[in-house]
Amino acid sequence: RKDSVQSSVRIGCISISKHHPDFPELNVLNTIFGGYFGSRLMSNIRENKGYTYGIHSYITHLKHASYFAVDTEVGNEVCKNAIAEVYKEMNLLKSIQIDAEELNVVKNYMLGTLLRATDGPFNRINIIRNIVLSDLDFSYFDSLVHAIKTVTPERLKELANKYLVKEHMKEIICGNLG
Repeated sequence: RKDSVQSSVRIGCISISKHHPDFPELNVLNTIFGGYFGSRLMSNIRENKGYTYGIHSYITHLKHASYFAVDTEVGNEVCKNAIAEVYKEMNLLKSIQIDAEELNVVKNYMLGTLLRATDGPFNRINIIRNIVLSDLDFSYFDSLVHAIKTVTPERLKELANKYLVKEHMKEIICGNLG
């Protein structure tokens, strides 16, 4: 709509599946980037800049493909700036190592989330169902926990340089760029 005051922004690319050996550690990187309320995208674009009420990144797995995406809704007047800040945060992850304190907060958050996901018989059945439907080995959950506990800032920087590549990203904006 020409009179729209807000733009819906999606930035993303093809990603790796849960079967790829890099996935568990990439999941940690994604959590730092935009995968929880304390993420870098939320801290910068929501809290510091005030461009949006929410911005998130995630990796979605389909039957034959996976994709990485960032999504948010912003005012038209700040749309270009918000997109620039997304890429700025990607570049920071590629150029500056994550400090130990930030990494520990995310590790604890992720381990707590996994622990809550196993609370109760229905949650445990749901985990088993997802493992079976994704054609994963039953050791997948253990390897995910191991990756969260052992991933290093150096490894996350390496993964950022490998997977957060601007030239691979596609942008979709529904609204006005301002």
